[in-house]
Amino acid sequence: MSELNPQEIFIKNVLNVDVDGLKHKNRYVVRAMYNVRQEDESGVWYKIVQRVIEDLTLTWDEIEEEGGVCEINKQLKECYNV
Repeated sequence: MSELNPQEIFIKNVLNVDVDGLKHKNRYVVRAMYNVRQEDESGVWYKIVQRVIEDLTLTWDEIEEEGGVCEINKQLKECYNV
């Protein structure tokens, strides 16, 4: 197996939320997590790789317009299974 075409195994999607109280904004970042098989002269090893699949910043007013934090979390869970 070459370095250019590593084998990837999907693990799960993860959600990070950064709350900025001074600017009244929340940043939602959804990442897909993979276990990637690597191979070199020393042998075979695996590493975890994360790729951003959604990066969304909403003001607190926008969050309230959508139905609140619980509704945003529900939508992200339904869409990305986080």
